[in-house]
Amino acid sequence: MQLVETDEDTVRDVIHWLNEIGLACPALRWAGDRPRLLSDDDEGFIVATATTRPPKLVQPSARWSIRKLAAYP
Repeated sequence: MQLVETDEDTVRDVIHWLNEIGLACPALRWAGDRPRLLSDDDEGFIVATATTRPPKLVQPSARWSIRKLAAYP
């Protein structure tokens, strides 16, 4: 299961689970056991920065790139 980078047994478990509860389940946010590395505040900062034009944040370029966003204070 290279596409989802997980064990085949986990994929089978998820398929069986979805067959039982259906696709409309609000608890479909499967995250596994790995803790979230990004806080809600950090996510908000990234979204706000990425949706703001760089010149408004006194940045020399007209558009963001991943590298420019990563280097932004």
